[in-house]
Amino acid sequence: MWVIRLVLFLVLLFLLVYFFVTNAGQTVDLNLFGREYLDLGLYWIAGAAFGLGLLAAFVGMGLREFRLRRELSRQRKLQAGLERELADLRALPLQELTNPDAAGKGD
Repeated sequence: MWVIRLVLFLVLLFLLVYFFVTNAGQTVDLNLFGREYLDLGLYWIAGAAFGLGLLAAFVGMGLREFRLRRELSRQRKLQAGLERELADLRALPLQELTNPDAAGKGD
């Protein structure tokens, strides 16, 4: 499995390098939030977009991880409480019936 991942990674790396080499001379003008940036290299724009996407993904994953850990902590506390309750119930002494007929009269 790791061989397939390595080959896939190398193919993607080759395609990325090929993209940067073939577009090294390409420049674009960018108007971002009212400011103009002239003659930016296309590879800078692609790199910045990739970086911002990566940052957004990490923030989203971090928030999800935080929520999952909080829920896991809540579930562990609930489980510990239920296990304590079960241990307490198991520790209760069994009541011996002095009169076997008295057991059915409570119904």
